[in-house]
Parts: sequence; C-alpha cells; structure tokens
Amino acid sequence: MAERAADVIIVGGGVMGCAAAWRLAKTGRRVRLLEQFAVGHDRGSSHGPSRIIRLAYAEPEYAELGRAAFHLWDELIAESGQDLLLRTGGLDLGTPDALAMDGIARMYETLGLPFERLDRDELRRRYPQLDPPEGTIGLHQFNYGILAADRCVATLAARARARGADVRAEEPVLAIVPEGGGVAVRTPSGVHRADRVILTAGSWTRPLLQSLGVDLPLTVLQEQLAFFRVSNPAAHRPDRLPLVIHRFPGTTSLGSVFPIYDHEGVKIMVDRIGPAVAPADPDRRIDPLLLERLRDYAKGLLPGVTGEILETTSCRFTMTPDEDFVIDVHPDHRQIVFASPCSGHGFKFAPVVGQMLTDLALTGETPYPAARFRHDRPALAETWSAEASVISRRS
Repeated sequence: MAERAADVIIVGGGVMGCAAAWRLAKTGRRVRLLEQFAVGHDRGSSHGPSRIIRLAYAEPEYAELGRAAFHLWDELIAESGQDLLLRTGGLDLGTPDALAMDGIARMYETLGLPFERLDRDELRRRYPQLDPPEGTIGLHQFNYGILAADRCVATLAARARARGADVRAEEPVLAIVPEGGGVAVRTPSGVHRADRVILTAGSWTRPLLQSLGVDLPLTVLQEQLAFFRVSNPAAHRPDRLPLVIHRFPGTTSLGSVFPIYDHEGVKIMVDRIGPAVAPADPDRRIDPLLLERLRDYAKGLLPGVTGEILETTSCRFTMTPDEDFVIDVHPDHRQIVFASPCSGHGFKFAPVVGQMLTDLALTGETPYPAARFRHDRPALAETWSAEASVISRRS
C-alpha cells in the first residue's frame, strides 16, 4: 500500500476544520487540511467580522460545550496573542411564550450563573436604544461575547500551521474512499492517504457523505444580514449596547443585534428565513424583499436606526431538521469522522468541536456530551425516511 501522507486528513477548512487541525496538531499528529477555496473564503458559513458566543441555551449539552468553548478560545488567544473575543454581556428578548425563554432561565439557575429578569419598562429605561414590542421580557447575562470571526478562522489556521499541520487551500476533494483500515482522499492534484479522515465540509457535507453511504437530511439556507447606520453611534457601542438575541413565539427563527464592533454600523439579522439552495450554487445575490423586511424590523426594534444600509452580505446555514449538530463516527468505517455543527448557531463552539473531533478520530470516543449529536438519532432518521417515501411515490 502507498505510504500515508498524514495521520489525519481534514476535509474542509472553515472554522470547524481549522479548529480540528489546531487541536490535532497540538497532539503531535501529522495533519493535512484540504480546503477547496482559500482559507477564510466567503462562500460558506465562517466569514464576517463577528459571531456571538453565549451560554444562553435551554439544553445542558450546549451549556456545557459553551463553557468549554470559552476556555478554549481563551487558550487560543493566549497562545496566539491575537485579540479574538470581546466580552459584552447579552440580552435574550421575547414574550413569555417565546421558545426557550423559560428554559434558558432555568439553565442559568442550574449553572449558578447570575442573571437579571427585566420587564419591558426596565428594558427601555436601561437600554433606550431598544424599543421591544409590548409584552417583551428580557434575560440579561454577563457570559456573552463577540468573536472576531474572520480573525478566529485565520488564527486557528495559523496556529495549526505553527504546530506542524499542512494546510492546503484551493484543493477540492473529489472523493473519500475507505482503504483497509485507512482512507484515500482524491483531489485534482492526486491521492492523499491517511489513517483517519475528518469531514467538516459545511454546506458540502451531504453530497460527500452520500458517496460514503450516509445520507443526512441537511438543508442549506442562504441567509442575509445588513449593517445599519445609527443616529448616535456612541450609544450603540459595546460599552452601552449589549448583544441582543430576539426570540419569537412559535418559531426557532431569531433576530440578532450586534453593537458597533470592528465595522461601521449596527449588525442586524433575522435568520432561518432564507431560501434553500444547492451547496455549490454560486448565486450570492441579496434578496431585496427580505432586505426590506429586515430594514422594517431594525427600525422597529432600534429607534436610532436611520434606515440607511451600509453593507449587506449573505452566508450559508446548513440546517438539520431539529437544529441540533451532527458529530459522529461513520457506522461502517470507524476511520471516518464527520460533523455538521452548524444550523445557524455553531461558530462559537468551534474549538470544543475541534477537540471532540480530535478525540473521535484518535480514540473513537470523547468525554464531551456527544449522544445528542448522533447521526442516527430519531429526528434525523425519521426525516430521512419521510424523504425516501416522497421520492419513492414520485418514482
């Protein structure tokens, strides 16, 4: 058999793949990361100036992983000397019947995290930049922060290289083939062989896994956001305006507001409303109707928004039906580990997901909570069966 070029090959160099490369390289293993575009490209889910990190989850697994993620981001910052995380505090807004509001409060209590419950009058008094709808309540908690997304990806890749990882950009993967106890990964430049492979290909995960006999019900949404000019920028900076997550009743769609950070204007988004697209669809055009909907939302929630849009951009959300991650080992080929830790809320967890993938690749198990993220859990298996039934009826 041909000599293996690496102990572990990582397919996909977004934030998850770069995090896995960093964690693996720290163990001394030979790591090769293959990215089809440039590291830090804007065609997936990892680009942009900012992402939220928070512990505001109703589910204990995410709260535990969030705590670990804060610790590992701090480790990366200490190792690199880069400024990657600004702690700001944050607000979860919603009516009492909005999804997860009660669960988040209970989780804060379980974790012993101090937080404040604020009614609408107190929210408007304390944060005059906001004008939430009637009946809104708020949960304010200090363990919120802004991650400098582009710098995070670049720093993870740089630290992986510094630890010996071979990071190769502009090298798309054409096929992943189990080969004895190892794996062969074919690209236009040739065949790379390794003992293990980690697949973190974001929007391209489903077609690559289909060729390996695993079909995940992943849907790729094209979402968009905008940066808005405000009449009083000083009042909308992180020392005066916290991060905001706005939870709506009856839906998992979220509004989010970022104070002015590393960019001109306030960043505002309403997610999970974009159209489904093919992974390789090159069209990144902004939908004007969705943009007007976002402008109306921004002006209603923040009185200081002038309505002038300074910049728009789009990104891809790779969604599971239950919006939980997928982090697992191939059922038939244990040398293949794959992950889709996305669904619109994954970036913050990148370093701990990278550690989980490292654990699974090297030992087949991880001490972090992973059962929730199995690829064969009922929510995914039932969706797959429903899809198969529809296809069968159409045949």
